[in-house]
Amino acid sequence: MATISNAQGLLFAEISTEEVKLDGPPVTTLTGWFGAQQVGQIKSLITNTVNQNKGVVTHTVGDSILSSFADAQAALAAALDIQRRVAKAQNPSTGMLVKVRIGLAYGPVRVAAGKVSGDCVSAAGILLDKAQANEILADQSLVDAIGASKETRFEAGGLLDGIPSYRVVSSAPGAVPAAQPVPNPLPAAAPAPSPRPSAGPSLTLRYSGADRRFAPADGEIFMGRGMDVHVTIPEIHVSRKHAKIVWEDGCAVLVNLSQNGTCVRFASTGHEQTCMTKLALEGSGEIALCSRFGQVVSPKEIISYSLAVQ
Repeated sequence: MATISNAQGLLFAEISTEEVKLDGPPVTTLTGWFGAQQVGQIKSLITNTVNQNKGVVTHTVGDSILSSFADAQAALAAALDIQRRVAKAQNPSTGMLVKVRIGLAYGPVRVAAGKVSGDCVSAAGILLDKAQANEILADQSLVDAIGASKETRFEAGGLLDGIPSYRVVSSAPGAVPAAQPVPNPLPAAAPAPSPRPSAGPSLTLRYSGADRRFAPADGEIFMGRGMDVHVTIPEIHVSRKHAKIVWEDGCAVLVNLSQNGTCVRFASTGHEQTCMTKLALEGSGEIALCSRFGQVVSPKEIISYSLAVQ
């Protein structure tokens, strides 16, 4: 049975496993065994920091970690501590380039079986999605609960999906500089591909009741929780860029980008196959952005696909 708790501070952190850079051009290092090792180290760092600030990790899904705290001040202190420790851990000479983005919110939550949910959790998730690497975004409720602070500055960031946002900047010595805003960093939706002549292979994806058709000329097709992908599945267990479909010699190939895995169910056999690296798509079937279809919470998460050769 779910219960309503007193107001809590929510800290939503996500490890960036996309192309990252400290100086110079982006370098993709967070793949394979080496990438998994880096992500594992940062996850331990985040969990230890949460515990040291008297918080509780309530969800760990893919590259995202949700934690709750007794008050807003503890959540803010933990976020700044995580930011400083991650920055200190970065070492270009060894290839350690992991970055973390954080969303903070404050308010009452529902608690069931140790898990928290509610508008406060949703607000932290939205701010997490909009934050840049090494950036902390907070909602109005948390800023109001903190009040004036000599150690922290809150820079107004405008409305994000209807939520007043603030960029958190620490004034402490050695603090991480605030990430510079990028004009329109996340488009509202990926542009629909232009109609193409019926020649060559094509791929149709159906999700949320709509069909999208792609061809090799459209390039890579990204799927995930972020708003800058072609197929957006806004679920907590889905990574921002969870998987993609690429074209290899005219064939559609699913590439998993998340530690949580991706699963395909082939229509011809009904067989499910978990994809942790690459998997060729055949005929038609369904894709779930999790390691198996039994983890799907809502039918809206399932992406149907159909391949055609003209």
